Amino acid sequence: MDLSILKKKVKDTLKSINKQNTKKMLKSPIFWARFLGYAIPLIFLLYVLYINYIPFGYNKTFIIDVGSDNDTTVSEFYLEPSQDLSEHKTNPDGTTYRELAGMTTAVFKPNVVLEDAEITVEVEGEGVSLISPYLDFDPNSIEWDKSWDFNKGIPIDLINNSDKAFLFDGATYFDGTARLELASSSDMFENEAFTVYAEWMPTDDSGDGQQIIGHYNWRIIQNKETVDFRIGKMNDKEGGTYSIKYPITKDFFNKKHTAIVIYSPSEINGYIELFIDNKFIKLVCIGPDKIWSDYGNKNITFGKSYHGSSQYFKGSLYKINIIKNNILLSKQKINLETKYNGPLNVILLSTTTTALNKIKLNVFQK
Repeated sequence: MDLSILKKKVKDTLKSINKQNTKKMLKSPIFWARFLGYAIPLIFLLYVLYINYIPFGYNKTFIIDVGSDNDTTVSEFYLEPSQDLSEHKTNPDGTTYRELAGMTTAVFKPNVVLEDAEITVEVEGEGVSLISPYLDFDPNSIEWDKSWDFNKGIPIDLINNSDKAFLFDGATYFDGTARLELASSSDMFENEAFTVYAEWMPTDDSGDGQQIIGHYNWRIIQNKETVDFRIGKMNDKEGGTYSIKYPITKDFFNKKHTAIVIYSPSEINGYIELFIDNKFIKLVCIGPDKIWSDYGNKNITFGKSYHGSSQYFKGSLYKINIIKNNILLSKQKINLETKYNGPLNVILLSTTTTALNKIKLNVFQK
């Protein structure tokens, strides 16, 4: 027999056997069980690597067309429903919007894990501002109206009523019976917007109503389970109060913390705001209400209020600053360049009734 013919027959026979074996293998439950046993863990590993490590970078833009049918539908970037938002509205040119008179929240929930991402958020709507969920804040960058440095002892313009506040370990220590007072300050920091910055360390985790700083009609209060910013009475002697409470646990004590509180009145939609340790805690709208300037004639005090329910603060004060201004009036564009893991909530605020058109978020990770 010709050798070439023999080789061809052998090759065709082997090919036929391979086809038959392949068909048998594909029909075999054992083969598919083994295949899935290897494939599923591999697919899961690739997915985990994808969502936790993006080797080729990540650059994506998300847009909320406010007033569209799906602007509040939960997705990677969406608008939370809010009682301060109007129903859908349409401009003559066909573009959509909603009116904002107060506060709402844009939520970013990416489908991947982002670390050290650079995030930019912009808003279209004249009069709408953005509030960052956290701050990169340097108190030394502000020219404060009043600045008290407790790291060197009791500031000379403060009255020490009890001699129970004293310099200790680079701060002024309040032993639970001390109160300091700014003379002739009963009419200061109550008739206009103001910002207070405080650095303190609480040590008493059992007492409520410990005032860090306050006027008779506004106070920053250390409690055993919260830190409060409170204002009142509003408008007149019958007016109520507004407050923001930040929940804490036992490990909050015996550590240094910072607070930024803001009182920002308006003819239509004023608000109060609280940041703790440079993290946004909450914003509460107060409408047209304003602090009643005739509510008490007491001075600004540190360590204890003249309110009957107030208790003495126990712990250390490092620095307290105050200015007749809202230093954190937000812009229509903010950049967030610190380490980030979602979800991310960005507050949108309008102190008037304003058309909110579009919200854009860009995220970039190398």
